[in-house]
Amino acid sequence: MPYGAQMVAPGVRVIAGAARGRRLVVPRGELVRPTKDRVKAAIFSALDSRGLLVDAVVLDLFAGSGALGIESLSRGAAAATVVERHGAALEVITANRGVLDEPDRLRIHAGDVAAFLTSTRSTFDVVFCDPPYEMTNAAVGEVLAAATTVAPGGIVVLERPTRPQRDDSTEMPHPSDWRESWRRSFGDTLVTFWTPS
Repeated sequence: MPYGAQMVAPGVRVIAGAARGRRLVVPRGELVRPTKDRVKAAIFSALDSRGLLVDAVVLDLFAGSGALGIESLSRGAAAATVVERHGAALEVITANRGVLDEPDRLRIHAGDVAAFLTSTRSTFDVVFCDPPYEMTNAAVGEVLAAATTVAPGGIVVLERPTRPQRDDSTEMPHPSDWRESWRRSFGDTLVTFWTPS
């Protein structure tokens, strides 16, 4: 795998499935905050136990290194689309796609998440949403609402900081016809599953 000048190979890997143990790279600096292996293992264990990954069509928003989409494909998802707008992250996703035996199953969309959600005609079974921790609750609520529209009957997996990163007393709004069906805290990371009521 070619490593560009802006890439670094930390302890980020594919945890299970066909690409198990293969290393991923992330951009240097603080542009990307990869989901820790412990958190990723818990998320995918919960999804696997619900039978939600095999043959699923997956969407990974604010994709960073593309690790969640790649992990999904490794575990049997049919296809995955990752959405990212930062050039260094897109370079990394393109490199990381090479760990897959069938890299064409990972589609890369270069652009803004909100614009993608309002323009796509595709629907998805599983949507991962890991917005920047500094994003306000109100803004995250808007993304969550938009994500549910492309996952009818599916599930949205949302990662947020356990504690607010700014003075944000606004409670995160969410669609009235969706509910929080699973919640776990892992240090500074809070993971929730959102499903139709």
